[in-house]
This record gives sequence, structure tokens and C-alpha cells, in this order.
Amino acid sequence: MKIKILVLAIVMLEMTNIAHAQNEQPPVVALIDVILYRPLGLVATVVGSATFVAISPLTAFAAISPPHDAFEKTADLLIMKPAKYTFDRPLDVYYPDDDGEYRRH
Repeated sequence: MKIKILVLAIVMLEMTNIAHAQNEQPPVVALIDVILYRPLGLVATVVGSATFVAISPLTAFAAISPPHDAFEKTADLLIMKPAKYTFDRPLDVYYPDDDGEYRRH
């Protein structure tokens, strides 16, 4: 069992070195993205949607005064940003561009 773990660790280190030599992220980063960040983004989207519904009466009061965009801003912050992070971004891309889109460079 110890030998298998040692071989696996050596293979992972070699894959990391090869990826750095090619200026790419190692495959472990993609695995972390799929296993950790995507499910957390899904949870954030669901919780944000529930929060949006719960505070919609307060948002309606905020939308009374101009510029009347409280619902759009609240929905963007609580629902759309987590949903874009979870479902729209490419694998291994963690930060949006200046225009707010997730792109591979």
C-alpha cells in the first residue's frame, strides 16, 4: 500500500512538472475545480436564489426610488454571478475579465 501511494505521489509530481513546463495548470487543479469549486458554486446559486426570494419585499421598497434597478442589481449579485461561475466558465478559469466574462487566455 505504501508503495502505491509513493508511486502515485511521484506520478502527480511529474505531471505537475510537465504542466509547468508547458505553462499550463496541472491536472490536479482541474480536479479540485470539478470536485470543490463547482459544487460550492451550485450551493451559492441555490442559496442566493432563496435569499433573493426571501428579500424580494425589501427589494421592492428599494426599487421605489430612482433609478428603479434594485431587482436587477440584487438578482445579478445573488443569482447570476454564482450561476455564471458555476455553469458558464471554462475549466481552470477562476477570475473574470475586465468585462465580467470568464475566458481562457
